[in-house]
Amino acid sequence: MSRYVIRRLLQAIPTLFAVSLVMFGIIHLAPGGPMAMYAADPNVDQAELDRIEDRLGLNDPLPLQYAKWLTSMLTGDWGLSYKFGRQVTAVLGDRIWPSVQLVLASLLLALIFSIPFGVFSALNRNRFVQYISNTIAMLGVSLPTFWLGMVVLLLFSVRIRIIPSGGMSTIGQEGFGLWDRLHHLIPPAAVLATLYIAGWSRYVRSSMLEVIGEDYIRTARAKGLAERTTSYRHALKNALLPLVTLVGLQGGRLIGGAMITEVVFAWPGMGRLLAESLSGRDYPVLMASFMLMAVLVVFGNLLADVTYGLIDPRIRLE
Repeated sequence: MSRYVIRRLLQAIPTLFAVSLVMFGIIHLAPGGPMAMYAADPNVDQAELDRIEDRLGLNDPLPLQYAKWLTSMLTGDWGLSYKFGRQVTAVLGDRIWPSVQLVLASLLLALIFSIPFGVFSALNRNRFVQYISNTIAMLGVSLPTFWLGMVVLLLFSVRIRIIPSGGMSTIGQEGFGLWDRLHHLIPPAAVLATLYIAGWSRYVRSSMLEVIGEDYIRTARAKGLAERTTSYRHALKNALLPLVTLVGLQGGRLIGGAMITEVVFAWPGMGRLLAESLSGRDYPVLMASFMLMAVLVVFGNLLADVTYGLIDPRIRLE
C-alpha cells in the first residue's frame, strides 16, 4: 500500500505541472487583462500604466512569466493579488475555511440522501415508485444551480422569510452562534447538494441492480438470509464502490462548482473569490485557486483508490 501511494504521488507531479502550464496559458491568452481596471481610472495616465505593468511583470514574455511564477510558487511565494493588494496565501486563507464548510456540508447531505434514494429505487425496480424516483432524479440533474438558488431565496427568504438572504452569519454575531451559522449554511449546501443527490443516486441504483444479480447474493438468499440483511449487509457494500470514485473526484471540483452557489447566496468562499478574480483578471489568485483545485482532485482520486482496497479486500493495489 505504501509503495502504491508513493508511486501515485510521484505520478501526480507531471500531472500538476501540465495543469499549471495549460491554465497559465489559457488565463494569460484570454481577452482583457488586469491592466483594464487600472486603465478605467481616468486619474491614471499612460506612463503610470507602463510603470504598473512593469512592476507586475506583465510585459515580460509568457515563458519568462511562467518560469517566475513556478519558481515563486515552489518556494511558497504565491505572489501578490492584483485586486486585493495582499499576499495570495492570505487571500486564500480567508476564503478556504468557508468553502470547506460548504463543501463538507453539501457532500454530507448528498451522501445522506443519495444512498437511500438509490437503494430504494433499485429494490423497487419495475414498480410505480421507481418511475417517480427516476423522474425526481432527472429533474434534479436538469435544474440549473443558479436558478434553483434564486428560487430558494425568493420563496424562503423573500416570501416566507425562514432563511437568511445570504452571508455566513447575522451581522453582530460573527464568530459565534452555532445555530446562526447552520441557519446560513444549510440553504446553499442543500442547493449545491441537489445536483449530486440526483446524479449519485442513479449511480447507486445502477450499481445496486448489478450487484443483487450476482451469484453470491443468490446464494445468500438460498441460505435463508432475510432480504434486508442480503441487501444492506452484503450487496450495498460492494454497490458503493462506484460512488467512492465519484466522491473522490467531485470533492475538489465542488469548490469550482460552488462558485455560482456562493455568488447567489453571498457566501464568502473560494468559489466567490474565483468569480471575483475572473472578472478582474487577478492572475495570481486565479492560478493559485486552479492549482489548489487540481491538487484536491488528484489527492481525492488517490484517496478513492485507497478506499477501494479498504472496502473490497479482493482489490490488491500492489
